[in-house]
Amino acid sequence: MVLIDEVPDFVTLKEEGNKYFTSGQYDAAISTYTKALEESDAKPQDKGVLYKNRAACYLKLEKYEEACADATQALEIIPNDPKALFRRCQCYENLGKIEDAYKDAKQLLYVEPKNKAIQPVLRKLNALLQDKLKEQNSTDNKVTQMFKLAFGEGDDKEKREQAINNLIVLAREEAGAGRIMQSGAVTNLNKLLDSTNPVIVVGSLRLLACLAKENRKRACAIQDEISTNRLFSLMGIDNSDISSAVGHLVSTLITAITELEKFKASRQRHEDLVKKEGPQGKGRHPPLTLEEEYANRSDALMHCAIKNINNGKFSACGRDSVLELLIKFVTRQDGIDWGIKFLETDGITRILEVAGTIPALSYTVMKISENTRMNCSVLLSKIYDEFISDKRRDQYREQVSQYFSDQFGDTRHIDYQMEAITAISALLQGPYDIGNTILGTQGVLEIMLALANSPDPLHQKISVEALVHATSKKDKCSGIVKQAVPILKKLYQSENDNIKVRALVGLCKLGSFGGTDASAKSLAEGSTQALAKACRKFLNNPMKDVDLRKWACEGLAFLTLDADVKQDLVEDTAALQSLIDLAKVSDKSVLYPAATVFVNLTNSYEKKEIIPELLELAKYAKHHIPEEHAKDKPEFVKERIAKLVKAGMVNALVAFSKTDSHSSRELLSRVFLAVVEETEYRGLVVQQGGAKALIPLANEGTDVGKTCAAQALAKIAIVMNPEVAFPGQRCLEVVRPILQLVHVEKTALQNFEALLALTNLASLNDSVRRRILKEGGFPSIEFYIYEDHELLRRASAECLCNLVMSEEVAKMYMGENDKVKLLVLYCASDELQEDVALIQACLGTLAILSSRKVICEKIMKVKDWSDVLGGIAAQDNLELKHRALHIIMNMIESGKDIAEKVVQTKLLEVLLVLEQTVGSPTKENEKIHHCIRTSLDRLIEYKLIQPTQ
Repeated sequence: MVLIDEVPDFVTLKEEGNKYFTSGQYDAAISTYTKALEESDAKPQDKGVLYKNRAACYLKLEKYEEACADATQALEIIPNDPKALFRRCQCYENLGKIEDAYKDAKQLLYVEPKNKAIQPVLRKLNALLQDKLKEQNSTDNKVTQMFKLAFGEGDDKEKREQAINNLIVLAREEAGAGRIMQSGAVTNLNKLLDSTNPVIVVGSLRLLACLAKENRKRACAIQDEISTNRLFSLMGIDNSDISSAVGHLVSTLITAITELEKFKASRQRHEDLVKKEGPQGKGRHPPLTLEEEYANRSDALMHCAIKNINNGKFSACGRDSVLELLIKFVTRQDGIDWGIKFLETDGITRILEVAGTIPALSYTVMKISENTRMNCSVLLSKIYDEFISDKRRDQYREQVSQYFSDQFGDTRHIDYQMEAITAISALLQGPYDIGNTILGTQGVLEIMLALANSPDPLHQKISVEALVHATSKKDKCSGIVKQAVPILKKLYQSENDNIKVRALVGLCKLGSFGGTDASAKSLAEGSTQALAKACRKFLNNPMKDVDLRKWACEGLAFLTLDADVKQDLVEDTAALQSLIDLAKVSDKSVLYPAATVFVNLTNSYEKKEIIPELLELAKYAKHHIPEEHAKDKPEFVKERIAKLVKAGMVNALVAFSKTDSHSSRELLSRVFLAVVEETEYRGLVVQQGGAKALIPLANEGTDVGKTCAAQALAKIAIVMNPEVAFPGQRCLEVVRPILQLVHVEKTALQNFEALLALTNLASLNDSVRRRILKEGGFPSIEFYIYEDHELLRRASAECLCNLVMSEEVAKMYMGENDKVKLLVLYCASDELQEDVALIQACLGTLAILSSRKVICEKIMKVKDWSDVLGGIAAQDNLELKHRALHIIMNMIESGKDIAEKVVQTKLLEVLLVLEQTVGSPTKENEKIHHCIRTSLDRLIEYKLIQPTQ
């Protein structure tokens, strides 16, 4: 006979969910109700109840959108259900939909006229509705006044500008945005876009973006009124403010039309659920799918963007805006998956054409900035990385190869070949493998070397740049190194600084192939320091030419793997200051090398763990073993960090942190973490804006980067007052990144520091405690109270002690579980008597919870509970004594029935003895005296003991 595992049926799952809800485990209840809804044997009426119950869970977690959706589902199945109506009413109120909340409350009163609970709610909602009507009338008046000033026939320029700014403020509120749209603002704004005043144009574009934000209907109306071609023609204007404003508007339109933010939120919830419960049965989150109308709208914007990549009439800033727009939306992870559509158009060719543009050539009409080529590299890389299948990558490779075949095929014009070499440089900075493949094509390297040997400085400059980028990866450039070195050495002797510094960087790359290994030298002894000295000379150039300093910085990014070079650089104050000043330049390509230098100087790069057994095995096999340089020891690193901080590196890191590049963000996070390792610098980091910069770094980037940034935030939160380090709303924003560290896959130190940080944050106020719960922090924090690791267990207990000040957490201890029992047992354990901090935290938690009678009853169910509390109350440690006596006082005050049981134990004797020994209240024992006196007075009041004369 085959045995089949019993599968929980609908009823069992429903009851299990109810138990979880009663005990305050709302996430577990949601999961269980969801499973029950998936059961095929559930009747429609039963499903209505489940939706209603799940809505209650979401309400507790303050997830009002989800709660509202479930309550609506319940009402569709069970019309006019009182509980579902009441829950949806609460959701609408919290979402600011007062009219809808009032309708539900009114309907509930109609269904249950005798329901007294809804009457005060109705009165409150009515008052809110009246206030909203007044506000709306006020908003209507403001909009009318601002319309006259903004779109009237007056000539007062300042009043018009101020009116548009006022409308932007009004449009940030839903009521204001709706009223502005109803008044025909889009048509009027479309006319203002023809204004010769750039301030008016930028203001109009910003107002349109506010109106379109997260509202599909309004976004579509704006797209219908202002054609796509008109928007992109405005983007091409030679005014960076206007180009940026149009880019922001188009980005807002795409996000609203595709409802991208809703999709991301849904995907994030799915990922959080998978993390909590595992991937079993969850499957992948479905990709973003759009109805035909909205797909056509977003595609129209994309195709127009692609068409204008290489538009000769576009300004440099306009071209950068187009490229940045495409970078933002091309991926499926963060955008709307335009990668495949690039292959279906000639988008790749257009990007390569821009990447190969050389402004110095006389016939060039395409305008580019110092950031354009890097934007092309990033876009090419993002498109290539999107393709997982070999088929798609082959298509990509074919389109790239076709472009270069056409360029190199025309041998009559050397300029075309120069443009092709420049485009190869862009590929080598983006999808390196593709660039390396093109470089390996027959004849390409020969053309590059021929250009390098040309007497024309422009030819030399383009060739040496390509050679420098080609030598970026040690394992893939061995074929060209032998031919490249002599040419680089020759070009390094050039009198043209622009060529000389590029050749210098190429030599620096070749000289850094040994990495941090002190025993592996690619160049002769002293050559590395000589190259570094040359780089510092360019960095200190009196002309302060940004291009020369950028290339010198890139050379140092490789050479600073050598500890001698690190020490020389931090000793050169002028070079260090010049390096930090690079944060002020607009050229984005300077960020990565500058951040790399900071990483190398602070030794915050990834270090491989050396396993002693493998080390011995390597010695036995006579393998090369990397050696640490003497100047890479902790005392030298600490000294270097001190000099960097003094020179103003933190300000540079904050300025750099606005980048969208994930790899650059990781480098910045590593350096921040290295700085805050020293307690003395944490206040300075906060003072200079580091804490504010770390929050976005911890929320977006590579996994390593987010972890480093989160750990840096945790270190700051441990030693500083969170109200000072994270003022206002920031103390709520910091919760999520720090909670990412409380995970079994993170190191013990990361978990420990995160728990300490959360302990401090939880002590602030109930808003922070609610945010910790909302982010699913309670189960993760509680997990470590069961750990054998002494410090982790203690940190968890201390954090829970602060969290139980929240009523929602307290309810979790009141459910059917052994949470209270565990706390009492920790206080009683002989093995843990030396861990005073753990016992103090557990007693503190019990002291807070014991103000509730149900907790007092739970305490008394634990074996020898009175001996535990009595023993601690009799100790000399005043902190422990106070907490134990506070628990006893709460138990006595909870009711006469519990007080009678307390009197029957040795605790009465303990109280009487302590009353005599403690004596009169002093500053030290005031709280203890209060607990004893209150307990005895209450026992006298209950007539369980008689007062003495």
